Amino acid sequence: MVAIYIAGGISGAHLNPAISLMLYIYRGFPLRKIPIYVFAQLLGAFIAALIAFGVFRADIVNYGGANLATGHTLSSFITYPRHVWIDASTAFFTEFTATSILAVAVLALGDDANAPPGAGMSALIIGLLITVLSMAFGYNTGCAMNPARDLGPRLAVLALGYGGGNTFGNSYWVWGPWCATISGAIFGAFLYDALIFVGGESPVNYPRKRIKRAGTKWKRRWAGRIKNAKKKMKSGGVKA
Repeated sequence: MVAIYIAGGISGAHLNPAISLMLYIYRGFPLRKIPIYVFAQLLGAFIAALIAFGVFRADIVNYGGANLATGHTLSSFITYPRHVWIDASTAFFTEFTATSILAVAVLALGDDANAPPGAGMSALIIGLLITVLSMAFGYNTGCAMNPARDLGPRLAVLALGYGGGNTFGNSYWVWGPWCATISGAIFGAFLYDALIFVGGESPVNYPRKRIKRAGTKWKRRWAGRIKNAKKKMKSGGVKA
């Protein structure tokens, strides 16, 4: 919540690769900015994990022992299925559902046609929502809802000595915090735009005539390029 207040004015405070990609698809966020945003999000999460470890190091060692490779305190930093009975589909659907709800809320708060909150209230609402979602879905996986929130700390604890077997020992870090959250954000945004949003910037709301016109224009453009290429080949300008 505080991060949104701090960075909201200069960057929009996405803080989440899944949200950045969702906004690119549904709200026209510039594609060229996504690598920079994702790098900054990962770096922020990495540094935050190091700071948290530094602040609570004595407690971490007291609880889990000096040998961090045992992984007793790993759940404080990264997400993974918390219990042996949580299978892959349950873990995936947990992250998918939570991130879908988060994406719907982000779009709703930014929709001027849908009773937007007062000035400065969006950050508070998002903070409360993430807290509630973490409490509701955290039992299964820890509830990342954010690829950077998992990968950044995962790299940090790897550097601190928790061991590669504990941090990257299986593929969950890919299909859970990354695949599930990104697909969940995209799906949640699709539902919001299909059922609620009326703005023209969403691809879901493009008029059919506009889609058809764009398709026709695209076909003509490529037909012209192919025709010109054939002419050059016949004239000897291009060798096959």
